[in-house]
Amino acid sequence: MRKSSSPSGQGLSVWGILGWLSLVALGIGLVWVGFIQPLKKDAREQPGDSASGSATPAPTQTLALYPTFTPPPTVATPVPVPTATLEATPIPSAPTKVPATPSATVGAKGVNVRSGPGTNYTKLGYLEPAAQVNVTGRYNDWWQIRYSGGTGWVFGELVTASDADGVAQVEPPPAPTAAPVTAIPPTAVAPTIAPQPTAAPAADVRGLHPDDFQVEGAPGPYQLGNPIWFHMWITNKTASPVEYEYLGVQVEETGRVQKSYTYSEFAANQQFYHKDQMHNKIDAPGTYHLWLVVQFRDGNGFRLLGPVEVVVQ
Repeated sequence: MRKSSSPSGQGLSVWGILGWLSLVALGIGLVWVGFIQPLKKDAREQPGDSASGSATPAPTQTLALYPTFTPPPTVATPVPVPTATLEATPIPSAPTKVPATPSATVGAKGVNVRSGPGTNYTKLGYLEPAAQVNVTGRYNDWWQIRYSGGTGWVFGELVTASDADGVAQVEPPPAPTAAPVTAIPPTAVAPTIAPQPTAAPAADVRGLHPDDFQVEGAPGPYQLGNPIWFHMWITNKTASPVEYEYLGVQVEETGRVQKSYTYSEFAANQQFYHKDQMHNKIDAPGTYHLWLVVQFRDGNGFRLLGPVEVVVQ
């Protein structure tokens, strides 16, 4: 007898197979939901996909896999400031000092220009007051100057020299031989207290005529040390200049002279007047006699008018 199969055993086999199939389907579904579906969703969210439509996808939540990182504060990048370029300014060199040219300015009386340092030298010309000339040398009280393309000499007391401290002494030219001069003796006048004007001399002196000589307040008395004022009038009666070394008043008893004008000249036909004072030429009380005198450049001197008596106490 053949043994038939048991229905119960066959049924269990079918249900077992169905159970296994269910597990496999569940696994595939889980894989689909967990992996495949997110991948498709991400693909749909890529920009430019026209198939995704215009709907805005819902934001997805990003899981933080690591602790939150706070970035350090942003430090502003400093803007570079243009650096000023300092250009070295060249220091100007000191200008070369040009030595000043020695010069001389003529005084208010003017001055004669001579061929050598002395009144015995030939007169070359005349410089007007305030004229300026270059100085090239010196000899004692005289300055050698540039004059008319050559050299000349002027007396130092009649000019004001500038920047002439370093001017060297020069050897003067040979002095000319002076012609003999006959001195005109002064008029002998006895001392007197006669009122002014005083008597004129017997003759003019080299063409100079003394018109008058007066002493203010004569005979005084005058206080010792106080000035004594005097006046002089002289006429050059010649048609040529008459040069002189000095013009002034002499104290007969002491020989001292108050020089009023020095190293000048009377112009042709000039009528000359001058007022001056005698100061500190009388040192002791007493009676004195004053003369109007002239000293020429050749060394000869003459009394022109006087004497005028004065008393000093």
